[in-house]
Formats: sequence, C-alpha cells, structure tokens
Amino acid sequence: MAIEEESSNSGVSTSIDNLGSSTDGKGSSKGDFPGKPGEMDPGVDNEVFVYGGDENHFPSSIKYIMGNEICERYSYYALRGILTNYLINFMGYSEKNASSIGHGFNAGAYIFSLVGAYVADGVLGKYKTILYFSILYCFGAAIFSITAIPGVTGDGPGERSPWGLIVGLTCIAIGTGGIKPVVSSFCGDQFGPHQKRLLQNLFQVFYWCVNFGSFFSSILSPILRTHVGYWCAFVIPAGILIISIIIYLIGNKQYIKRKPQGSVLSTAFCIVGTGISESVKKTFRGNKYNDHYYNNSFLDRAKLKYSPRIVEQVKLVLRVLTVFVPLPFFWALYDQTGTRWTIQANSMDRHLGSWEIDSEIINCINPLLVMIFVPIFEYGIYRPLERKNVNFTLLRRMGTGMFLSVIAFYISAIIQVHIDNSPPESVHIALQIPQYVVLTAAEVLLSITGLEFAYANSPRSMKSLVIAGWLICVSIGNMFDAFVIELIELPEYILSLLFGSVMFVFIIIFIIIAYRFKEIDQSVLDELNGDTPMTDNGKELDVVTQKDLSSSSNPIINNNNNNNNNNSTLANSIDYGYDHEKSN
Repeated sequence: MAIEEESSNSGVSTSIDNLGSSTDGKGSSKGDFPGKPGEMDPGVDNEVFVYGGDENHFPSSIKYIMGNEICERYSYYALRGILTNYLINFMGYSEKNASSIGHGFNAGAYIFSLVGAYVADGVLGKYKTILYFSILYCFGAAIFSITAIPGVTGDGPGERSPWGLIVGLTCIAIGTGGIKPVVSSFCGDQFGPHQKRLLQNLFQVFYWCVNFGSFFSSILSPILRTHVGYWCAFVIPAGILIISIIIYLIGNKQYIKRKPQGSVLSTAFCIVGTGISESVKKTFRGNKYNDHYYNNSFLDRAKLKYSPRIVEQVKLVLRVLTVFVPLPFFWALYDQTGTRWTIQANSMDRHLGSWEIDSEIINCINPLLVMIFVPIFEYGIYRPLERKNVNFTLLRRMGTGMFLSVIAFYISAIIQVHIDNSPPESVHIALQIPQYVVLTAAEVLLSITGLEFAYANSPRSMKSLVIAGWLICVSIGNMFDAFVIELIELPEYILSLLFGSVMFVFIIIFIIIAYRFKEIDQSVLDELNGDTPMTDNGKELDVVTQKDLSSSSNPIINNNNNNNNNNSTLANSIDYGYDHEKSN
C-alpha cells in the first residue's frame, strides 16, 4: 500500500498555521489575514472556534473521524484487492482487459481527488464534502455487491451485463477520490494552536490504522470470496461503509467546521493562464507592451493582476514539481501489484501444507512490510548514516527507490520465465516474496521522501500544488499501465522487462534533474511565506503591491489574498495523511 500523503515535521508544524495564529488562551482561535500577521481580512469570514481536548489529549471529535476513516479504508482495499480476479472469473474478461480496467479505476480515483479537494475548499466545506461523497461511495458499493449476486446481471462469465460494474466503479472512484484528500485535513481542523505537539501522534495513529486495516482486508476479502462468493466479499465492505457514515454523523455536534475560503489550486491555474495570455499580448504588441514585471519567466507577467508574492510562490512550486517528472512511471510499476502480479500469482502453486491460499492474500505483505520498514529505515539507516556524516539526501533516497522498483520488476520477469518453462501451478507463490520486499522498500524510500522533499522546498500556502502534482503523477502512471497493457502484445516476462526498462530511462532523467536542482534557501522561503519582507534586488515587492495593486482598489488581489491562506484541503491532506493509496 503506497504512502500517498505523508508528513514531515515541517508539514506538521505548518498545519497549525492553518488553524489561525490568534488565540484567546482558551483554545479558541481567530482566522488571520494572510498578508499581515494579526491583521484581520475584511474579505474573509473570521471564525472563532472552541477546540476540544487540551495540550495532552486529542479532541473528542477525532475518534469519530478516525472511526469513519478506518471503515472507509478497509472497504476500499477489500474491494480493490479482489477486483482483478472478479473481472476475470465472474465477469469473464480477459486478463489484459481486467488489468486495464483496474488501472483505469485507479486513475479515476486520483483525478477525482482533485475534484474533492476543490469542492471542500471552495464550495461545500470539508464536513459536507466528506458526508456527500461518502453517501455516493456507499451507493456505488451497494450496486457493486448487488450485481455480484449470480443471476442478477446474467447467467455466467462472458454473459453478464457490465452496467453494475460501470455504475459501481464510477461511484466508488468519485466517492473515494472525493474523500481521500479531505478526511485527514478535516482531522487537522479539529486541533487548536495549543495542541501542536499532538499532531505527530495523530499522524502515527492515522498511518498505522490505515495499514492495519489494509492488512486484514487483504486477507479477509479473498477468503470471503472463496468460501461464500463475490457478493459477500463486496457486501461486507458496503455494510462497513454504512457504519462509517453513522459514526461520522454521531460526531456532528463536536466537529470544528470551517467555511470554504476558496481553492489555492484554482488560483494557481488562473495565474498560469494569466501568464500565458499576457505573454501572447507581449508577442503581438512588442515594445508597446509594458513588461515592467518580467524577470525571466512568463509567469512574472501575471503580477499585473495578482499579488507578486503569490506569483513567486507558484513559480517556486512549479520548479519543485519538475522533480516529479519521473514519478508517474514509478506508480505505473507500483500499482501493478494489484493487477499483473495478482494474475501472476494465479498461475503459481499456492499451497501451504494442506491449505491453498488465495492469490490476492500475497498482497498483505505490502502493508505489513511498510509498518516494519518505516522505523527500520529511520532508525537503522537514515540516522546512523547521518551520524557518520554520510549525505544520503532526500533526492538520493528517491533515486534509490526508483532503482529498487526496476530491480523488483526484473525479479518479476525472472519468476515469470520460470513459470512459463515449468508445469502449470508448480512454481510456488513464495517466490513472489522477494519482489514484494524490494518494491515495498522502494515505496518507503520514494513515497515518504518525495513529499518531504517537496515540502522542504515549497511555500506553506502552495502545498495544494504539491499534492495536486503528486496525485496527477499517480493517475498518469495508471493511465500509462492501461494503455501499454491493452495495446501492446508481448509475453508477460518481456512486459515486465519493458516496464522496468522505461523506469530505468526515467531514472537517468531524474539524475539530471536532481543534479541541476538547487535547494531553496530558507531565507527565500521565509520571504515567500511572509515571515520576512519580500524583496527583489533591494526593492520590496510588497511596496509594489500596495502602490499599484492594493487590495482596497483591486478586488482580484483581495480575492487572491483570501486564497493565500494555508487552509487548503489538499495541503493538509499530506500533513495528516496516510496513503499515495495510502500517497493509492
């Protein structure tokens, strides 16, 4: 299970900034205007909240959100774990089509994460977004389980109508995608500034609960499928989703519910669009165009309509996101654990003594190893190397993770050759364990570290762009899988070598990007975060903003200052988050 949205120490501390910096000493907080600390913004609803718990105890509302999340994640992994074999054995699809549908489902879920975050930040608020998307999610799971009853959609494999599959998977993808970035952010909203110390504990509890739920769903769902039927394996998660909604509603009166303040993500897109349109004007007008703001980037021209500080923040984040260029191909490899690796396990000897295990159960190795590897890597590798002054930087960890993913797929190719040259079901499934071990190590090195790197080099208020880029990488990777698997006819072992080799090519690209990348100086980040005056060759850009584009005379600037707060759902989803899964 991939680490979708991870946390660093800096991420945890900045999340408190989202909750407001002005407190009355009793756990209540007032939202501050992002331009000047302590100054109230008349364009923003400055809300006052009374937070539950104290400096040593979680708010009481957390148990309801956590209960909801554990149920939802169990349901998701229970369904996703047996989806590939459901498509093959129940619906009658080919192995190739089943893999393509599975990757298309993953891609859709990550695209809809952006929709969920936008709706939470700019339309409904987090509480209603979680509730409404959960209901849609539950509806999709119910349709999926009902149509898995033999005879409902047809008589047998190859004769069953796909309407339940289409409606069910679509609703589930929208539902889980809408919830994915919002729940962890909503958790963060429940904590006041006086509870900063508790946030790391919250992350640990959150992270372990998700892995724990994934581990058991990977075991129980295939067993239910084998001994009762697909309908039972799907109806249990649907029932658990209903329970999750009930738990969530029970805590209604105890939640801190922040009003939507607008999406930083949409603001960033508008800035890029403005930069492009102004550059087109420059092309046609030539020297007649007033290019006062231009400084080696087309985005500088967006300062005509937007705050120079916000534009500089977007420029910095886009620079950081270039490091993400190879990541779609890592996720293309990683997400095949639930498709092609499951199909590979189908053709292997799965007997443990007198017991024959289900092919999907081998997937439980991933969440189990993640829970083991995270402390081992931190205390057994990173810290000892640091004490010995070995500079195992974040970018080097990411590169190492990519390289290990290539090794994992080459191991898979070797196993596939062994399967192809052996009698049917004579190669034992235990031989898959090394490829899972290596790929999980790659995940821990890349997924957690990648977001830590991006956060260390990004302004606080632009975390939305960081996680948006991350989610898009996962989606593109799954689209790439679906395209290659569906359209390219190759033996399975060659296909594994092809995926591994493509990743190797992008490792070389990553090395070039990493070599050229210069880490952002902390003083620059302090300026962009508003902690120190922002200057350009000694000239305070804040003065330019106040003189030419003051918020009192320019509503565009005022609106974008509202969006420059750090209360973004996508941003906070990493602070408290749990999975690419987990970061899938």
